[in-house]
Amino acid sequence: MPRPTLKSSLSGNVYAQVVNSAPSGGAVSQRSLPSEFARLVSPYLEIASEKIAIAVSGGADSMALCLLADQWAKANGRRIVALTVNHGLRENAKDEAFTVADWLAAREIEHHILTWLGDKPKTGIQAAARQARYALMAGWCTENEVAILMTAHHLEDQIETFLLRMERGSGIDGLACMAEISKIEEITLYRPLLGISKHRLREYLNDLEQNWIEDPSNQNPVYRRTKMRKLVEQLEEGGLDAKRIAPLVEHFAELRGRLAEVVSVFFENTVSIFPEGYASTRQDVFRKLPDPIIERILVQFTSMIGAKPYPPRNDRLKRAVQQIRKKQFKGFTLGGCRYFLKNHEIMICREMRGLPAVRVAAGDHLIWADMYEIEIQGPKRGVAELAALGKKGWAEIVRKMPELKENSLIYPIRLTLPALFDAQGVLEVPQLNYRRKQNVGTGLSIGKLRLRASH
Repeated sequence: MPRPTLKSSLSGNVYAQVVNSAPSGGAVSQRSLPSEFARLVSPYLEIASEKIAIAVSGGADSMALCLLADQWAKANGRRIVALTVNHGLRENAKDEAFTVADWLAAREIEHHILTWLGDKPKTGIQAAARQARYALMAGWCTENEVAILMTAHHLEDQIETFLLRMERGSGIDGLACMAEISKIEEITLYRPLLGISKHRLREYLNDLEQNWIEDPSNQNPVYRRTKMRKLVEQLEEGGLDAKRIAPLVEHFAELRGRLAEVVSVFFENTVSIFPEGYASTRQDVFRKLPDPIIERILVQFTSMIGAKPYPPRNDRLKRAVQQIRKKQFKGFTLGGCRYFLKNHEIMICREMRGLPAVRVAAGDHLIWADMYEIEIQGPKRGVAELAALGKKGWAEIVRKMPELKENSLIYPIRLTLPALFDAQGVLEVPQLNYRRKQNVGTGLSIGKLRLRASH
């Protein structure tokens, strides 16, 4: 039996509801949707490993995806594992996760609950929760050698994303919306339902008499996506349903793909990526390209060097293109990157702003600034701080080792290099071959420093 109605902590009187499904009166959806799902996923998933992860919040969309995937997997010699993230943002979030566990256990589907621990931010909670959710699921998949994670984003989600990005003035990359296949770390994120309406997914659950949970935060007007969801519903009532807007999204996605091919050729032939986390390209070639191509290249640098998950706003991209075309190029910052000129080469490095400072100890293996894989070695009791070298750090080490001034790395790049700090100051900067001679205290060192493959 499903658990009772679940109280929400978003306010004192808002409740998450377990929606009791009822037979829809016909088996058309139950017959057609699984076969359609099989046609969608088989060309891709037939090369997948034995086990595939499914993100399941308990909402109608993710429950439908889970049951569709389970039906496909059992018919094709695969297994699925459902992952539910308890964000801890609602009073009964834990109960909701257990409700999902009950439903899936009844269908003999493996299920794991992942909990977001620690303090929650005061602002930007939806974005933070989304980031935490994907990090937890991707981490579980990595630890358990599961290469594919499927999510239940559907047609209306895609249209909402399109309208949100159009409102923000996004360019081609933004308006192309969510890709069917993308990457989180080394995990493949697969969204097979982008062309399927949420109404069909609910009909499918009704046919199977499967309940689901309605999250009250999806109706909270404080969130911009909620307002856009209402707009999509109004458009549908006026006769402009999601299927009519979808071809426009597909057009931008196709255009993004074509531009990506050109950008790939550009990177292969004119861009150099260096182990110190920066890139360079020829200014004369860059300036001759059409504006849309330059914009796409800037978006690529935003991802590769700036480590930003989303492209810059369209107006900022256009201003950056204007800066590149100026005869007197003075440089600019965009998407976590700093652009400047050296000997007719445009150099791109990470902005200092936002580079993290983290406490580390011996044995730690971490990703720093979404750029480097780093391992810390030394005495077990040693503790230090891993951060960008910065102006103060550079001034300190050049006083102790003046010959560092002759290093070929440009000053802005030097400042972004990962460095170990302790109570006495800068302990080590491996990429400058600097190690403090008098190592009193922690005794820690950076044993491994590798630029991630995506860069």
